[in-house]
Amino acid sequence: MMKRNLQTSALLMRIFGWGLVPSLFAFMFIYPHGFAWGIEQGTEWHPYVWMMVALYAAWAYLMAREAKNPAGAGLLFDWGIVSSIFHGLVMIVQTFMMWEHEMPHLWADIPLLFVIALVLWWYHPNRVAVE
Repeated sequence: MMKRNLQTSALLMRIFGWGLVPSLFAFMFIYPHGFAWGIEQGTEWHPYVWMMVALYAAWAYLMAREAKNPAGAGLLFDWGIVSSIFHGLVMIVQTFMMWEHEMPHLWADIPLLFVIALVLWWYHPNRVAVE
């Protein structure tokens, strides 16, 4: 029987695993200027958008798959925390370098990355297992 705190971590893993990619696509289509880079009037999405979607899809798949054993999935949480923070910091710099078209990211996907990192830290299986 899994501890209640680890059950919460497992639930979070399933939510991220099954919900991340559909949510990402929804955000990209509903508010592309805030969730996809290189969107300018009359241009198409930057090819790197699809690379990022592929990386997040791989992580989401692993989160959903490993939800049955959250105690052994600490590295997936670590990856999510560290990559979200680094990704957000790089995006802040790039937003100011390309401010004419990329400022909406400051109130869209950049804060979301830091919220994701915080939620993953809060429900990290190594953290909740000792509570």
